[in-house]
Amino acid sequence: MRTKTHINDAQPATVDEHFQLILHDREIIDHDFVKVTPDDLPEWFDEKLFKLGQEYYNGNLLGFGAALASGLTVILAVPDILEVLLFTRQNATINSSYKRFSQTLLLMYALFHSDMLDPNSKWFSALNVIRQKHAKVSKKRVKQNLHGIYQKDMAITQFGFLGYVFVCPEKIGLAYATEEQKIGFNHFWQVTGHLLGVSDRINICRRTVEETIELCRRIQNEILVKHLENPRPEFLQMMTNITHGLWYVDLSVNEDAFLALAYNLTGIKYIKPIGWYSYLNQKTRELILQSCNIPFIGWVIRQIFNLILAVSYWILEYYPLIPMLAFGRNNAQLCLYSKN
Repeated sequence: MRTKTHINDAQPATVDEHFQLILHDREIIDHDFVKVTPDDLPEWFDEKLFKLGQEYYNGNLLGFGAALASGLTVILAVPDILEVLLFTRQNATINSSYKRFSQTLLLMYALFHSDMLDPNSKWFSALNVIRQKHAKVSKKRVKQNLHGIYQKDMAITQFGFLGYVFVCPEKIGLAYATEEQKIGFNHFWQVTGHLLGVSDRINICRRTVEETIELCRRIQNEILVKHLENPRPEFLQMMTNITHGLWYVDLSVNEDAFLALAYNLTGIKYIKPIGWYSYLNQKTRELILQSCNIPFIGWVIRQIFNLILAVSYWILEYYPLIPMLAFGRNNAQLCLYSKN
């Protein structure tokens, strides 16, 4: 059923009220899985803006890849989110961490790379896989007398996908994004969040880009920072598994360099000193990302990495050779849509 109430009317009137809602709301997501289709698009869906958001991503795969990898790392420091991930045991081993993080990267790539209005595209297939995973975990937890997945944690998880794009674009090679691209990206996540089951009232993409940036900054500075500065041991162990799992996707991944970059994007110093190799690795990544801001040179770098990453995502989905050698064919192959 299409939603008639505009998302802007469903949300709190001010950013502060919205942030307080995220802090205190305890509504859980609907754990009865129902597939969504184009018929479920909200009435306020704007195809032009939505596609602008997709084009923004597809023209900057390197910057968005860094934002996504770092964002999905830092949100795991939030206790309620960490608790749910520990419950699933999808990061209990290096192999399982490789599969979970790789699946997330590929599903996000499908959402940005596919035409949602084409019935033969992967867009709704990818979306429904994510919806089904969330519903299954939440339902299982409720049956065990644990809390389901909170709407507030869905909102904080949205930060993992879009927060750094809005809060520190200059650090990830997106300094010269146009206002139209930002508006389109904001609308993309209004619509995608809605279809994923994020309540419109708590969806962190607000009526203007400026308000979205302000809300993201508050989530970063008042929620994420305190948990990153005093992380739980389980978070640190999960980070070890995730970074070691990602090494089979990107051989240049180094745990301390990866986390130091994520902490830097969050605006704080990494919690421990790092060795010379990790330092060099981190600074090389930062240099490449910031080089994307340089006129002309940045355009060339972006095009090179757009090609490299597009090919890498294709190999990862269909022929993950290095993971196959490490984990075996069955444990390395990613069956993204098998349950949909």
